[in-house]
Amino acid sequence: MDASETLKKYFNSKEYATTIIGGSGEINSPVTSEDKITTLISLLANPSNKEIREEALLTLKKEKGGETLLLAIASPKAKDVRNILVAACWESEINFSKYLPFFILLALDEDYLVSLEAITTIENMEGPFTGTTINEAIKKVQAVKKDITSERQVLLNDLVVTLEGFLKEE
Repeated sequence: MDASETLKKYFNSKEYATTIIGGSGEINSPVTSEDKITTLISLLANPSNKEIREEALLTLKKEKGGETLLLAIASPKAKDVRNILVAACWESEINFSKYLPFFILLALDEDYLVSLEAITTIENMEGPFTGTTINEAIKKVQAVKKDITSERQVLLNDLVVTLEGFLKEE
């Protein structure tokens, strides 16, 4: 079994079934989404999994695992590795355009690396976007720009330029 086939089992709920044998017979208990999130965080962020990280990203794209990745990013368990998980969004080449508001919030995160990776993900979005969504995003970014360091202001200025470019593409 190659690495790709091995990874597919992590995203297959049929592979994640625990058989419990008790007085009343067998009960199948499928893995919860929390288990999938924990596994995904480990696959993408644990340094000991470096050699299979790329396969995990490819599997995420093939298996349409973007929503699981977003849940992992939002998980409290991911606090210390959130930037790595956000980077996985653009590295997986999944189009997260419909989640632009979520990535705007990440772009405004106090953690510089989370912000940087979220902005990179936004820059790689393909759309389509509504003018309303883009304008709301620009307003949120502009509101935060007043109260941050000059280093982060440069990042957010670039983000505004990217968002304005999305408006022109409409």
